[in-house]
Amino acid sequence: MTTNRSRPLDHEVSRQTFLRGAVGMLATGAVFGTARAAADPTAGWGGLASSIGGSVALPGNGAQFSSGKQVFNSFYNNSNPAAVVTVSSQSDVQKAVSFATANGLKIAPRGGGHSYIGASSANGAMVIDLRKLPGGVNVDGAGNATVTPATTVYAVHQALAGAGRAIPTATYPSIGIGGLALGGGVGADCRHAGLTCDALQSATVVLPSGDVVTASANDHPDLFWALRGGGGGNFGVTTSMTFATFPTADNDVVRLDFPPASAVQVLVGWQSWLSAADRNTWGIVDLSVGSQPNCHVLATCPAGAGAGVVDAIKSAVGVAPTAVVNKTLSHMDLVTYLAGGSSTGSPVGFVAGSDVLSTLNSAAAKAIATAIGQWPASGGKASVLVDPLDGAAGDVAPGDTAFPWRKQSALLQWYVEPAGNQVSAATQWLNSAHQAVQQFSVGGYVNYLEANSSAARYFGSNLSQLTAARQKYDPNRVMYSGLNF
Repeated sequence: MTTNRSRPLDHEVSRQTFLRGAVGMLATGAVFGTARAAADPTAGWGGLASSIGGSVALPGNGAQFSSGKQVFNSFYNNSNPAAVVTVSSQSDVQKAVSFATANGLKIAPRGGGHSYIGASSANGAMVIDLRKLPGGVNVDGAGNATVTPATTVYAVHQALAGAGRAIPTATYPSIGIGGLALGGGVGADCRHAGLTCDALQSATVVLPSGDVVTASANDHPDLFWALRGGGGGNFGVTTSMTFATFPTADNDVVRLDFPPASAVQVLVGWQSWLSAADRNTWGIVDLSVGSQPNCHVLATCPAGAGAGVVDAIKSAVGVAPTAVVNKTLSHMDLVTYLAGGSSTGSPVGFVAGSDVLSTLNSAAAKAIATAIGQWPASGGKASVLVDPLDGAAGDVAPGDTAFPWRKQSALLQWYVEPAGNQVSAATQWLNSAHQAVQQFSVGGYVNYLEANSSAARYFGSNLSQLTAARQKYDPNRVMYSGLNF
């Protein structure tokens, strides 16, 4: 399953879509050698195609294959999967999984297609595209929402809006809910409602064996544990997920722009303000460099509380803002606002990554400001987004789900959209950013996966339990996510 991302919200917010991420090796698509087939299934593709309700696109199929293998991060459009199998039912998924297993193919599930390293178009892998699975979003009498994993974040919010409900999500509108939840799901609801994976009640999964199981707290609890933050595409192909929901209401959104030179004060002030703020209040810091440097705090809070939040942020930062926005929005208007004013997203080539900070003190703030300042203005726009990890997200013990970062202070996302001749420079900048904050960083966020990274960086002390689950449910390592463990 693929994941999620982020980039600057233009208009009033800056189109920094809060969950976009990591590329390391880029445009040649040559990073996926481990996903190549162990056998030649050429003779059997026709049989698979005739047995499913969906379709099979092979490298010789021209435009169908060319369009079918494209993913959100356009740096990976030159990848060469063995086939793109578009499924239209759970039975199709089972047949595709059985075919891949019999022919020694790696399986790369695709939900939204937003994997930062293009994992759902890996060289030599069978891509199982889940976007044609029927079902959409269904809400039961208890307010639980059952969704297909490729359903976009925007579509989930739209479907639940009529009932006045929502699930905690990230903000970029076109990411698939499945990949988001499987990797954790950090977003604007995390302080009051937890991560996306915290709302997961159950998930139906086609295992590499071809068996179908529904994992929950009472059924295959070890798999259920792993699915809540253990990363997409590691244990099987998820075909359905059920989430608890929460009631929505109008909210105020505020944005305070500060002089870019005040980045350290803004970061320290933001941390001080938010650590004492009501859980129904959330906020991030966005620092950007390039032709138009920017430093701002974006926050949400209950309707009517915006003026007080503006004053509290001003006081905590101690620097006069250069501009202030404060408005009241309905839930769906807020979803659209945080998504940059759009319900969709356009593919783009980007290099990105993450660091999880145990603390955000003045020394850490200086390190962040130093790192972002290392990107040359002539190279285009680079950003770092700083998300909180406290509140309800921190109520869950680090070992209670696979997502390990429950007691840390902040999540950093480093992000740049380089020109074609700046890809190497962007990768070097990302590496230097990691080094700048190394003494404060405990790891990274698996939904901002970087090429050739170790699983330990994303799962910390939970890695051994995740490895045991992987060995149990995918002993032959059929599933491909870009991580090895």
